Amino acid sequence: MQLAAVFTNFGPYHLARLRALADRLGRSGAKLRAYEMAGTERLYPWVVAQCKEPFDWITLVPDRTLESLSKLHCARAMTRALDRDQPDAVAVAGYARPESLAALAWARRQGRPVILMSETQGLDYRRPWWREALKGRLVRRFDSALVGGPRHRDYLIGLGMPPERIILGYNAVDNARYADLAEASRRASKGRQGLPQRPYFLAVNRFAPEKNLPALVRAFAAYRAGEPAEHGWDLVLCGGGPGEGEVDAAIRGAGLAHAVHRPGFLQADELTRWYAFASAFVHPSLLEPWGLVVNEAAACALPLLISDRAGCVETLVPDPAGTTGRRFNPSNKHDLTENLRWMASLSLDARDAMGRRASAVVADWGPERFALGMVEALKAAGSPTPSSSSFPLIRRPTRLAREGVSP
Repeated sequence: MQLAAVFTNFGPYHLARLRALADRLGRSGAKLRAYEMAGTERLYPWVVAQCKEPFDWITLVPDRTLESLSKLHCARAMTRALDRDQPDAVAVAGYARPESLAALAWARRQGRPVILMSETQGLDYRRPWWREALKGRLVRRFDSALVGGPRHRDYLIGLGMPPERIILGYNAVDNARYADLAEASRRASKGRQGLPQRPYFLAVNRFAPEKNLPALVRAFAAYRAGEPAEHGWDLVLCGGGPGEGEVDAAIRGAGLAHAVHRPGFLQADELTRWYAFASAFVHPSLLEPWGLVVNEAAACALPLLISDRAGCVETLVPDPAGTTGRRFNPSNKHDLTENLRWMASLSLDARDAMGRRASAVVADWGPERFALGMVEALKAAGSPTPSSSSFPLIRRPTRLAREGVSP
């Protein structure tokens, strides 16, 4: 049995999930082929080394940047690859990209089970009823789904996918790697060299309006204004993007250039050192389908201050407040300021205890959870799974065909 997984571009998150899934499938002789559209992407400039992997890594257009490819080029390249490889089931990341839609159409034509991987939640945008009706027709073409958490499940249920066909566990990072690298940094004799010596709040984001970073800077300024100068924490903003000018203007306007640090965009291994010595993690997004940087921070045992708009918040910042941290309203500067003040007022022991609980919570949502979730989604879609003693080729009618709906 051969499963095809379709993504836009592989970053560290995808590779960790795919390795775990390939290992899980391989225990019963099944194989995984993973497709990415292009070799690079300007929006997310990840640098990942392509080495020997437990799955077939296929880059459809290796010598081009994703943004340079037309929709038609993406769709045709995906269709040609699937025609060539003839997988027995297909898992597709989202339904907005042309290669995702091409993979869905191919699976429907061939009568192969097709699984949606989704992190869409209902509160991210205004959603006109007519657009949601069209989207519902599209979503119902999938046989099952692997999603992030309860909000994402509820959204697909609202679009018409049966609850029993929706599995949790999509959003995962390599928890063990982040934890190990953070611990190694803490133990290194010069691990903190070049980092702020004061306690600091850490935020990791692409600099874009929805990430709400100027508001975080203003809330941080309000927090510092109420603290004795010798006791105030610093703020570190890791990342880069089109909103850098607005963020820098907010820093200058607050008069806190000495207390706000901008290391720029960092690859995963470089970033871990900043996690290792942070005193708390803050994520202020106005729009956030999940927030994988929260997984990273939790894996590094940081206490969490997380926007209540983030899709991960119920999972990684569970009730009661203070278990792993707190949720806040990102549109309310006072709420954010008070949560910064609350976190900074806690003892080191209290913050360490929250960080340990965050690490324990996220441990249940790592790459292995993704792999198990995909196996469950395969079962729900009606395909052979790794629990079977063999993997016969399945050509059963799709759910839509059984209902008399043309693909």
